Amino acid sequence: MKYLLLLLFSLPLTAQVKESQGGGIKDIGRIPNEPPLYIIDGKKITKLSLNFKKLRPKDIAEILVLFREEAKNLFGSSAKYGAVYIITKDTFRKAKALANNPPNRELNKEEQLYAEIWEFYQTYRLIVVSGKVTDKEGKPLANIRVYNKDRNTETYTDSLGNYTIKADRWDMLMVHCCASCKMITDEEKEQEINFEGSFEGTYKEAEEAHRKEMIKRIPLRAIAQISEDYCATPLFVLDGMPMDKKEFREKTSRQKISKEIHYLTPAAATAIYGSGAINGVLVAVTEKAKKKYDKRQARKAQKKQ
Repeated sequence: MKYLLLLLFSLPLTAQVKESQGGGIKDIGRIPNEPPLYIIDGKKITKLSLNFKKLRPKDIAEILVLFREEAKNLFGSSAKYGAVYIITKDTFRKAKALANNPPNRELNKEEQLYAEIWEFYQTYRLIVVSGKVTDKEGKPLANIRVYNKDRNTETYTDSLGNYTIKADRWDMLMVHCCASCKMITDEEKEQEINFEGSFEGTYKEAEEAHRKEMIKRIPLRAIAQISEDYCATPLFVLDGMPMDKKEFREKTSRQKISKEIHYLTPAAATAIYGSGAINGVLVAVTEKAKKKYDKRQARKAQKKQ
């Protein structure tokens, strides 16, 4: 019989993954040997007792991984290397039943534990957000990038403009090429968020701007000379993500850029990014993002054949 001990001892690798500023996974970096705190059914488990706590995969309902800062704030210094919160199916079933049918009396000690477990699960689980992206006329838009800024994850709309993405409560969802399309997930349950009628400019206008040579190439070192004046500073975009000048410089210096950084003049920039790009846009694409794009294009080409 296969037990979950191997999985539990491999989870420190997951818990030590570094987080990006947006809250998503950024890179693995150096993985120390310190294990995270393990919590099974609301009870802290020491590394020694894990040898005797045999868990089979089929007995587990949920595994929630919390990174260092968040884990330490919740569980104290014992979780300074992260935390792995495991809920077994039996406990999950009892906690859910208690939440759906609370008794008309004071909860006993066991019921209080189930209530705490259910509250923790509802607070820290990922929810599924779905919706539709349409233009100002209500027509669905396909292949539009919808991304979770806080978790650094993304998805694309289908042929009917529909999308589905996972998010945590208070995560910000944004739509590429739509300066005003921002929504915060404000509930702890599955929900629907539609982005409608906020797109500015068209790709046709952008192509026209490109034809008139409104897009110029600039060297990386030229970024340092750009004015810090808010009224004159262009919009910075890396892999479709708007950011400030400081973050743009830091990320472009660390990551390999696929091609030269391009400057879009105000006429071309506003056609694509709207009024937020009135001072132009500096656009860069990393090699990693370019490879993903090429793969998607290749898959599309295969489907057409």
